[in-house]
Amino acid sequence: MSVLSPAAAPLAQAPGGHLICHEKPEHAAAIEHLLDAAFGPGRHAKTSYRYRQDGPPLAELCLIALDDSGRLAGTVRHWTVGIAGPTSDPVARQALLLGPIAVRPGLTGSGLGSALMHTAIASARELGHRLIVLVGDAAYYGRFGFGPAADLGLVMPGENPERLLALPLAPCDANAVSGTLVPLAGGCLRPLTGTADAA
Repeated sequence: MSVLSPAAAPLAQAPGGHLICHEKPEHAAAIEHLLDAAFGPGRHAKTSYRYRQDGPPLAELCLIALDDSGRLAGTVRHWTVGIAGPTSDPVARQALLLGPIAVRPGLTGSGLGSALMHTAIASARELGHRLIVLVGDAAYYGRFGFGPAADLGLVMPGENPERLLALPLAPCDANAVSGTLVPLAGGCLRPLTGTADAA
């Protein structure tokens, strides 16, 4: 695995001497390799990936962890999604879609994934974002404050509702954020295509 350099100053230090910093373009190939190792090549068929396919992730919320040799040890990214309601503009009401998040095989249970999550959430809050959603295991992500997105009236077509989770970063009620999550590309609404696949 190639040695990578951090993008500017690290945002945080994680267990095992890992440094959490912003992703740079030179990290892209190593990140794809790590995600394939963590989730397999079928990951692109998941519902949540169809929300990411036409637009780039938010650079300011794409974080990586590097070990003390400069090798990629973990990654987390965020995309912007719209929230469509019966009388609302989905471009005007947005949330962050967190993921994928992964750590290098052999580092599971090391605390690195938790450090990436805490740093990502703190960064999103500092940047003024109001809501994060993700698709994942409620028992794991509950420790970071995520709860059922259905409690806020949020749905992701084709996704198992029990795996769709949400974390408000600012006080809000269901009336303010309820609706259907929709893909955005370049800040514009994009139709969701493809077959429905629960993750």
